[in-house]
Amino acid sequence: MKLSLWFMLLVLMLLTGLAITVRAQDKPALALIETRVEARPDGFGGEMSLVTGQVFNHGADAYRQINILVEAYDADDALIGEGFGFLVDACGTALLDYALLPGEVQAFSAPFELFADGARARMRVNVEAEAIAPEWPPLMESPAVRLIARDEVVMLEWLNEETLIYGVGCEGEVFTELDWWRYDIGSHALSAIEHPAAAEVTAEMIERSDAALITQSGEQKPELFYGSRMTFPPDARRIVYQNDLHTVFSAEADGSFKRLIHDKLHQHSLRGFLWAREPGVFLAYYFGSHNEPVHYFTADVDGKMRMGRLEELAPSLTAPGPSEDGLAAVVGWRRGGVSGYYLQYAFGGSELLFEAELPGNNYPAPIVAGDLIYVIRPLAGVPTLQCFNRRTGDLRTVTALPLQLTRAARAWAWLSPGGARLALAMNGTEGGVWWLDLAGSCS
Repeated sequence: MKLSLWFMLLVLMLLTGLAITVRAQDKPALALIETRVEARPDGFGGEMSLVTGQVFNHGADAYRQINILVEAYDADDALIGEGFGFLVDACGTALLDYALLPGEVQAFSAPFELFADGARARMRVNVEAEAIAPEWPPLMESPAVRLIARDEVVMLEWLNEETLIYGVGCEGEVFTELDWWRYDIGSHALSAIEHPAAAEVTAEMIERSDAALITQSGEQKPELFYGSRMTFPPDARRIVYQNDLHTVFSAEADGSFKRLIHDKLHQHSLRGFLWAREPGVFLAYYFGSHNEPVHYFTADVDGKMRMGRLEELAPSLTAPGPSEDGLAAVVGWRRGGVSGYYLQYAFGGSELLFEAELPGNNYPAPIVAGDLIYVIRPLAGVPTLQCFNRRTGDLRTVTALPLQLTRAARAWAWLSPGGARLALAMNGTEGGVWWLDLAGSCS
């Protein structure tokens, strides 16, 4: 463990008055780092205690069946509690079949309970695992695609053609809960930052917006904010979010002057907002699990619906992408034996763009930029970027992409403001963020 990490642990022990002993039992190649004791809501109105941290594999073997063993001792060194845990992803989901390769670091979580009276004075955390020969995943990097970082990236915003920011964490978390980074393409400089709009999110703003309001009782429940999907658009003044009944609102940045956009959505699971090229126009999309149809609607931050209500629009088999003005959306359908991408218009009209093998709903949504439509779909099983020109009817393959998509991983794509570059992100254990230059790819 590096000196800085030992220093962090020492500070934690001094602050909590609790000594933590960490070791890799019979596996010196596995190091436990950034280990801490936390208390979190248990879902039943109480709290659960757990040890969290990371496992670093600095050996030559890979390790699977990694188990974290926790023991709690009192001041007399008597055992008063035990726990058990696993490696987890950014959402806290256990990675039961995951093999930790040499050089990799992965988070862990280990709940524990006290079975005897007494105050915790010392914690011991061990890791047990089975060593195996490492099997490296196939390298999918393309010369045209530049890697920025290997993290579970779930949000991204272009500030201009040369600069982007991205958020690392669990899909579905509100943006203030993510770890944000700024990347400059010219200098390749990468720095940790606070999201530019984070300071706008105050207790007063949340209360004013009703993002944490229990609709039936009228009481405020602060935890509801974390499921609001509150979003500050990149080029508009008003914010967009959902309440406890999944009703979508917009409001001023301080939470005032709320406007109802769409209600009666309580049976649908909001997965995010996609911003169109026209300022303030967005597409909200909904699905429950992998390969379920995707429901959606388009609107603007002023509260105007663009294509009609969600229940009036035929769902897509893929994540839908809004047209520049939100009056249409590129969707994936199978109709009359034809599988492909269609342009669905308001009030029910549609147009077949081109026939295609469709990806699942975990692939990025198509991006519409004038006559050009960028789609990412599997070709011979490899995620590939293609560009379709509506004016000429030409479909071009741009490049293979380094996305290793599974049922447990999702990917997203964002076009830069000027349309010259595309950014990609993916969550999961093979997650990351990349960018590529689109110059000449569709001309």
